[in-house]
Amino acid sequence: MLDSVLSIRAKIVEYIVGPILHHAKYLCCFNNFAVNLPNAKRELELTLEQVKLRVREATIRIEKIEPTVEEWLEEVEKVLAEVQILEGRVLKVTKSSFIRQCRYFLAKEMVRKIGQMNQLKCNKLEPFSRSINLPDMKYYSSKDFVLSNSTESTYNKLLETLKDKNVSIIGLVGIEGSGRTTLANEVGKKAEKLKLFEKVVMTTVSQNLNIISIQEQIADKLGFKLEEESEESRAKTLSQSLREGTTLLILDDVWEKLNFEDVGIPLNENNKSCVILLTTQSREICTSMQCQSIIELNRLTNEESWILFKLYANITDDSADALKSVAKNIVDECEGFLISIVTLGSTLKKKSLGDWKSALKRLQDSKPLVITKGLKIPHVCLQLSYDNLTDELTKSLLLLCSIFPKDHEIDLEDLFRFGRGLGLTKTSETMEKSRREIEIAVNILKDSCLLLKVSNKERVKMHDMVRDVALLMASERGQAMLASTAMDLRMLVEDETLKDKRAISLWDLKNGQLPNDNQLNCPTLEILLLHSPKAGFEVSNLCLERLKVLKILSFLTCGYTWKLPQFSPSQYILSLPQSIESLKNLQTLCLRGYKLGDISILESLQALEILDLRGSYLEELPNGIVELKKLKLLDLYNCWIEKNNAYEVVGRLQLEELYFHLFSYKEDIPHNVSFSRLQRYVIVLDHRPYSFHLKTEIMEEHRPSRALYINGLNASTQRFISLPIMDLFLRAEYLHLKHLKGGYKNLIPSMDQQGMNQLIALVLEYSLDIEYLFDSTMITTKDVFLSKLVTLRLNGMHGLQEVFHDQFSLCSLENLQELIIENCAQLYSISFPRYSNLCSIKVLRIYNCPVLTSLFMPSIVKTLVLLEVLKISECHKLKYIIEEVKEGTINRQNHASMTLPKLSIIDIEGCERLKYILPVCFLGELVSLQRMSIRKCSELMYVFGNEKEHDLSAYQHQSTYHCLYPNLLNLDTFKLDSLPNLVDFWPDYYRPRLLNLKEGRCTECPGLSNSARKVVIYLNLRQDITATDKVGKVSSHRTQQDTTIGKTIRRLKGILDRAEMTSSTQESIAPSSSNNAYEDIARAQQQVAEAQRDASIARQETTVVSHLLEQMMEKLAVNEQIGLQKRAHEHVGLQRGTQQEPEEDG
Repeated sequence: MLDSVLSIRAKIVEYIVGPILHHAKYLCCFNNFAVNLPNAKRELELTLEQVKLRVREATIRIEKIEPTVEEWLEEVEKVLAEVQILEGRVLKVTKSSFIRQCRYFLAKEMVRKIGQMNQLKCNKLEPFSRSINLPDMKYYSSKDFVLSNSTESTYNKLLETLKDKNVSIIGLVGIEGSGRTTLANEVGKKAEKLKLFEKVVMTTVSQNLNIISIQEQIADKLGFKLEEESEESRAKTLSQSLREGTTLLILDDVWEKLNFEDVGIPLNENNKSCVILLTTQSREICTSMQCQSIIELNRLTNEESWILFKLYANITDDSADALKSVAKNIVDECEGFLISIVTLGSTLKKKSLGDWKSALKRLQDSKPLVITKGLKIPHVCLQLSYDNLTDELTKSLLLLCSIFPKDHEIDLEDLFRFGRGLGLTKTSETMEKSRREIEIAVNILKDSCLLLKVSNKERVKMHDMVRDVALLMASERGQAMLASTAMDLRMLVEDETLKDKRAISLWDLKNGQLPNDNQLNCPTLEILLLHSPKAGFEVSNLCLERLKVLKILSFLTCGYTWKLPQFSPSQYILSLPQSIESLKNLQTLCLRGYKLGDISILESLQALEILDLRGSYLEELPNGIVELKKLKLLDLYNCWIEKNNAYEVVGRLQLEELYFHLFSYKEDIPHNVSFSRLQRYVIVLDHRPYSFHLKTEIMEEHRPSRALYINGLNASTQRFISLPIMDLFLRAEYLHLKHLKGGYKNLIPSMDQQGMNQLIALVLEYSLDIEYLFDSTMITTKDVFLSKLVTLRLNGMHGLQEVFHDQFSLCSLENLQELIIENCAQLYSISFPRYSNLCSIKVLRIYNCPVLTSLFMPSIVKTLVLLEVLKISECHKLKYIIEEVKEGTINRQNHASMTLPKLSIIDIEGCERLKYILPVCFLGELVSLQRMSIRKCSELMYVFGNEKEHDLSAYQHQSTYHCLYPNLLNLDTFKLDSLPNLVDFWPDYYRPRLLNLKEGRCTECPGLSNSARKVVIYLNLRQDITATDKVGKVSSHRTQQDTTIGKTIRRLKGILDRAEMTSSTQESIAPSSSNNAYEDIARAQQQVAEAQRDASIARQETTVVSHLLEQMMEKLAVNEQIGLQKRAHEHVGLQRGTQQEPEEDG
């Protein structure tokens, strides 16, 4: 009976009380749900970012995203939008009874959304994407590079030849427009990826041989600057640099025999440190330069041409049959020329069938042109591609690009200033609108493959054949151009054809002596550009008198650059003649890098819009320039002006753009000067004559439209608001403040309450009052701050305590790519906002922050999907790189999503309190790690994993920790030095495979465990064999006896591989294995002894190998002893187990 009553009561509770409690929780736990909702939202947003990153990577690999993934993305976006609305409703809830009813329904909705978001977050999304294979085509590293069957054999031959140590000069021969430059570039990338060479350098030689230019290109790619003046001295410096390590030097577009010694290329039979791959149109050039291997690149077959053309013209199987029929006929007319197929396909894309038919007719009816034999077809195709451009601005801009020399990287700023001066855009338009129009035209030309992208996104390049066609087209349109390099200026008087030229562009002039008593008879000339990096110009009064329609006059020592010159006035003199005042139509005047003296004559140029005096010296900025009512752009960057009147003159001009940086200038900006009209500006305010100013690498990479540098600003809050630079400060995209004074404790909001959402780069130096970069405790709004910030650098900020004092996570750091913090004595925490998404950061460098204790919370680490470089040094109190949670360890299951997939460099030095570098869960995820260096960390015990993670017994119940063999396939350098308390590198249950390690070193680490010492023996063994292998390669050419050394080295490598396999399977070397190894070494020693008896083998080399063999004998003995000890312990343990079994049974 009692049981029945209890059963009834239980049912009552189940059916009545249970549901009541279930619904009551929506009211009681409302606040908990309100906290969990944004947490779940943030977790889903992080997962969304990771999925989007995978989508971008898959797209780059030309893979198709699975429909389930696309549906997931749509669903997540929809749910997040709904949650955003729900959060707004939750914020409005109050304690009134009516609102309490709303709280109930809102709580139910929050629970539902939290569950929905958790379900979406846990979706595995596998399979994610699938490959799209075009027949007979392969995609390689560059986005636009497609490898066909006919070029694949050439590609593979080049790679195989580069692996041949007996070949040091290789020639790649291909007709112009066949794609040989692109192929050579891709082979270089592949060789670097395969680590065939330590350095890969590509330089353009070009038709007009310029040794100085070649030397500068090579030095720039190697990362240093040649200071010497003479070619001989520069050659010696370059040769010394190229002898260090191994280098693949690609010399592109060679037109004549090049003397390697003149350039500084070390090449002799005793030194294989530098291998040369040259590209040329002529097989005879390869022969004359003694190429040991000559490889030819042939044109595409008809089938390959059709596949490639479809790709660029966006022709699919669903395209109309009539269109495909016309397209195939067009491909036949291209005759396998790569450049013809690419440009025609790109320009005909999205055109009508009538346009296609018209293009085919033009190709079939084309008249022979005066061009090189065999190149008629690509020239005709390029001419047709030009005609297919529908916009007149785009066509004119392409012709303007041809005034630059062959293989020149054209800066887009130069292109804009010349294009505006030529009138390609309306003069009534603002400069900003003209910029946008020219930018659109440039993008059309790049999409049409008529302009090529280069590594610097602010520059473009023109294919030689496209340039030739552009010059021909200019002549046909009555706009003939003379564009030449290293021409004698006397030819300007003797050349009768000059009278019809629209443009004269002469580069790399050896002297600046223009005709003295002769006029330039060029009545239609609109552009006169003269460039000489090593000479001034003497311009006679008669020289310019008849150039009545001239619109652009340019005397240049250099191109457009932000790199600072030497701190001294220019030594090259340019005298402006009186006749310059007759140039009534002149709109752009560029005088870069000259000692100009008095420039008051420029006051008469009433049509002038752009005045570029960058890097020049002048006595004063004449007051009469104020009368130039059309002047919109003034460039005084890196100028010397003797008299202090520049601010007064500039302040009276009605400018739209100002580039202003004066050396040795002491005047302050007057309070009555206004810069509010400026749409673009780069202004440096610093009275110190020899201090470094803008970070030129930031300016070159990001090209901010508004940049402000101030050194020594001393302003209280009231005074700062009234300063004329206040407007410039608030609108800057690049802001650099040094020695800031005035008592500011933070930058935001004290100096800017708007959030600095326009900033791309921020640099703060030696501003001692600032305690926080950002302080959310002084902000009442919920706006987002720093949303566009890409680069943040802090140096000498000795009052800084936290970077982000942001408890409400108002800072958006999603675009941050670089964070560098140096010499901040009181910085104890970076304090990334709790919900930061650092999904874009690539470089993190911390130096000399002595009280900094940790860097990241685990939740932040999940977002570091693009981090490539991590460098920390002299942070003496740093205890954790990733802060520990949950009883002093990082739980693997809770943090399985923490990976650093792009991290390639870890460099730690002088962090005495650091116990370990990274949690052990990262060891299998560092797939990109190439270099790891740890030095002078006195308390460091482990490289991977903390003390608990190294205790195997603590994890014996977790099967995921047993027998793990992560592959660190890209790790080639592993250095440990001065680590007195280092016990081990990783836990015993991890056995990383270091298959590509080239340099491993462990010194001054006396406390290593036995397992760690085995790894050290392995590192030293691989290091010795690598060094000996290099010795063998250097000597391989001397005698047939080198096969003995080669066999020895290969046998040593075999022993090493067996040792590696043994270590990876956690087994000791068996006696038979050891015997085989000893027999191998004995045979190798006998071969070395025979080699030593041969006088043709250098004694030094064989001594090195002999010494290595002795070391290996000792190491094998140690390894064998370790194995014997281990087997003995196992045997004793087995006996004990056998003896205990009867007792257990009893």
